Formats: sequence, structure tokens, C-alpha cells
Amino acid sequence: MKVFFATTICVLFALSCKRKHVNINITNLNDDRISCFGHAGMGERSIYPANTFESFRSALKVGADGVEMDLQVTKDSVLVIYHDENLSSRTGQTGIIRNLNWNDIKHDKVNSILFHDLNLMSFDEFIEKIHNPTNYTYTFDCKLTDGDGDHATYERLFARTIVNTVNQYHLVNNVFIENPHIDFLNLVKHCNSELKLFLLAENYEADIIDAQNNGLFGISISNDDISKDEVKDAHSKNIRVTIYGVETHNENISAVEKQPDFIQTDGLTYLLKIFGKFHFNNKYFHDLFSNVGKDFNS
Repeated sequence: MKVFFATTICVLFALSCKRKHVNINITNLNDDRISCFGHAGMGERSIYPANTFESFRSALKVGADGVEMDLQVTKDSVLVIYHDENLSSRTGQTGIIRNLNWNDIKHDKVNSILFHDLNLMSFDEFIEKIHNPTNYTYTFDCKLTDGDGDHATYERLFARTIVNTVNQYHLVNNVFIENPHIDFLNLVKHCNSELKLFLLAENYEADIIDAQNNGLFGISISNDDISKDEVKDAHSKNIRVTIYGVETHNENISAVEKQPDFIQTDGLTYLLKIFGKFHFNNKYFHDLFSNVGKDFNS
């Protein structure tokens, strides 16, 4: 079984090596380069589940400039890396994170077909495991959820926890804060005006005005919802652009050709190879084969 999975992964990796070179002179607000971020780590199509340490570590090891992660806050002010509203969707437990303390959930396991010992993780645990954490950029996709208590109080708790955590680890220059609600972003801004805030946009024409009027650092928008000319327009307004919703090879190329500042991709390996950034990491693949074999033989 172990040999089978190792062979399968090697074949998939070999196929991923094929790439279309994109010869383009990048002009943007990010020093004329596009930073490559792994979506929730290596992406939703990775062998590792999204938002797990193993997926984040893999993305950084193969050359990503940073990673996007989904963050929620517990009622005792711990940032937890998790996407969905209820724990039942991706773990063996049930409940809403904002209603729980960290001690209630810190031993929960993330559901995975291949791996049986992946833990739900706090941001504190993540950053303490990363070697030289200030070498990377982390996009916090802040997930506001329904739950017990007053929502305004909850949002203030979330904003304060983000700022306190960023300050604790000296990451003010390494974190992007992403959310679709201007009021929440302004709460974060009130706590620390130096943080880089991104409006999670759905409609470019409307949302670029909100971003500009509120002095935001950037917008994050799906590849399907923005054109090259609109990226250029955002740059003329001193607004950075993150493009997400990128999975396939062609979508990676399409996003690059629009010349945004940052791309969040589920096809990280391919995007890195476009820019010659991909690092083949023998230890990463050795660990991957070993873990798959161990889990299936256990």
C-alpha cells in the first residue's frame, strides 16, 4: 500500500511539472512582482486537509511566499484555524468555535481519509512551529459566525484578539487581514492602524469605492470577478489586489496575466513554477510517503 501511494504521488508530481511559461513584465504595487500564497496551505486539492499544519508547512517548504488561512476566535480569545461554522463539518466534534473555550476543542482531530492524527490548530501553535515565521506573509481570512452573545461584543473580541496576537509575535508587517465587512475591518484598524486590511470583494465597482474611502490596503476578489483593466484601475487608486479562486493551470495563468499583487491558489506547485520559485524538497516527499504508509498500515 505504501509503495502504491508513493508511486501515485510521484506520477502526479511529474504531471504537475508541465507548465506554460508566462513571459510578462509585471507592473503592480508589490515591487512589480506577484507573491504566491497557498490557499489554506497547499490548497483544497492537496493530499493534506486544508488548514492543517502539515498543509501549511508543505506550502512554505516548496516555495510559497505565504499562506492564506481561515481564522475564528474562541470565547476565551484564542485564534483557531478553521473554515466552517460548525466543527462537525471537518472534525469528529460538534459546536461553534465562538461559543467554546480552546480547552474544549484543542484535542479535536481533523477528518482525513489518508491521515488519522491531524489536529485542529490554534494560530499560536502554528506560529510556534514555523521556523523563521517573519520570512512569510499570512493572510487571515476572518470568519465571523453566528453564536451565543451579542454580535458586536464578539466582533470587538475578535478584532482585539487578532491585534494582540499579531503584536505578540511581531508580525505587523507579515499579516494581511481579510473580511467582507467594512465595519469589522475598521474595528481592527482602530486597534492597530498599521495592519494591512483587505476588503473581501464581490463587486469590483462598488467595493473598490469602499476600500478607497476607508483607506484600506487592498481588496481580495475572485479571479472570475475582476479584469486586467480593473486591477490596473485599483493600482491607480493605490489599492493592492489579491486574486483568489484559482485552481487549474489555465486559471493560474489567467490570474498572472492580470498582474495583481498577490495570488491565492489551490494549484500552488504550478504557480510557483511559472515564476521559477518551486523548491523540490526531498524531506517533504519523504515525510509524505512515510505518513501515508504509516496511516494505512496502522
